[in-house]
Amino acid sequence: MRTVALFCGVLLFVWSCGRAQGTTEEITFRSGPFRVVGDLKLPQGSGPHPVVVFVHGDGPNNRTSGVTYPPIMRRMLRAGYATFAWDKPGTGESTGEIDRSRLTEQRSQIVLDAVEVLKQRADIDPQHIGLWGISQAGYVMPRVLQKSRDIAFMIAISCAGGPGVEQGIYLLASQMVCAGYPKEDAKQLEQDIRAFTMARTYEEYVRYKTPLVDLPAFRAMARFGQRVEIGSEDDWHPADPRREYYGFDPMEVIERTTIPVLAFFGERDTQVDPIQGAQAYREALARAGNPHSRVELIPGVDHNILISETGCIEERNRRSAAGWRNYPAEYLDIIEQWLREVRRP
Repeated sequence: MRTVALFCGVLLFVWSCGRAQGTTEEITFRSGPFRVVGDLKLPQGSGPHPVVVFVHGDGPNNRTSGVTYPPIMRRMLRAGYATFAWDKPGTGESTGEIDRSRLTEQRSQIVLDAVEVLKQRADIDPQHIGLWGISQAGYVMPRVLQKSRDIAFMIAISCAGGPGVEQGIYLLASQMVCAGYPKEDAKQLEQDIRAFTMARTYEEYVRYKTPLVDLPAFRAMARFGQRVEIGSEDDWHPADPRREYYGFDPMEVIERTTIPVLAFFGERDTQVDPIQGAQAYREALARAGNPHSRVELIPGVDHNILISETGCIEERNRRSAAGWRNYPAEYLDIIEQWLREVRRP
């Protein structure tokens, strides 16, 4: 009897895994100058299925983003949702290259074009198309919400709670602390960085940046592509709030958003300010009168909601493949539970 029960349990496990994962179909579509290639994963059953569209963060991401997406996708499939993710232009099989001066415009249009493709499919429910996005997606997804009424829900991961210039200041200050700058002086450091970043004249820029250039922790930022030397007057220009997401505050959109929103922040995030971000999302969603929102600040995790000791980029660069899948159980549990609730009539 015990052997039969064990055998049946194994069969049930295999059936449930197959049912959750279903099938994968490669899809190619055009978006402006780009040929975009991705995978649509469908749970078992004829559908039509609700679907989660994945919106990448910054950098060369592909349809699985290494090993980071599959654990999240499996939970979504188990909840009965399809998932759709693609190779970012210039990565994998997708062609072209994103123009950084038109970054949110081009990236949001790719999402809109993907949504149009999904709406035409008999196996996708056009009334239940949602977004999951991380980091830079926090500037892309609000642009999509401004242009489309087709988005039924949104899951925001480590998305900024303010303009890009402020998040850049936070990132630089945080990495300097990671490189050895005194943590107790971090707030003053942010003010110093803000002073040279927002300088209105070249003289102000030089005056505020010069003291930082001599700090070893500041010079260490060159490893992350930060320009640490004093630029020439010919190369320098004052901060322009009209530049793409540099001055765009996504909370101006979120405070008018009434679709269900689930937002996660990692307490040890050193790339996007998690405390300010969580508070900004809570306040914006409250102003929207959004009755279906939830904001979670998870302890002991970094920008990707992965378990982390420091959250610093150096630690992330040393992370093993297993480490890139090391999500806290509550993160995946909440996503699956929340999606099941959103799907209820």
